[in-house]
Amino acid sequence: AEAQNYDISYQSGTLTVTKTDAVIITAKSYSRSYGDNNPTFDYEVQGAQLDGVPEITCEATKNSPVGTYTIVVKQGTVKNYNVTFANGTLTVTKAPLTISAGNYTKKQGDPMPTFKAVYNGFKNNENEEVLMKKPVITTTTATESSAPGSYSVTVSGAEAQNYDISYQPGTLTVTEAEVSDPVITLNGNELSISC
Repeated sequence: AEAQNYDISYQSGTLTVTKTDAVIITAKSYSRSYGDNNPTFDYEVQGAQLDGVPEITCEATKNSPVGTYTIVVKQGTVKNYNVTFANGTLTVTKAPLTISAGNYTKKQGDPMPTFKAVYNGFKNNENEEVLMKKPVITTTTATESSAPGSYSVTVSGAEAQNYDISYQPGTLTVTEAEVSDPVITLNGNELSISC
């Protein structure tokens, strides 16, 4: 500064810069079944008013196996300075899978049918090939010669990495064997009867 009638001296001052009010952004945690789409991820804010929107990502997809995955929250368009980010967790649980023994019918004396499991609940276009152990279908009481009636068919023993397996028993229905009408033939003086 300059002045005609003044002798000027100067005195320095201080500008103190303090932290802005703290903001804590926490990604919410979620759980879903294997093969499902990820939920819409959200977050919670504590502290000062948030200016902007954080970015939230997770590496898990519909094909990701059972396990836990980090839900990452980061800056995005947030303009606050004193910000702390806290990640969340996505837990992928086993998907329900029902294995049914199926229902069968045979005549008394006929061979036992071929038992075949019926599946309901596979995800991602998967099939029984993804099972670590295939199910076993048995009927403990019925045989080829069993009398007409209903017999229980059970299924068990399957194992899978990404499926929670439940079982549904079936029924084997044994019907009466068909009896042919007798055929009587006369050959000369001999009478022959066949069934």
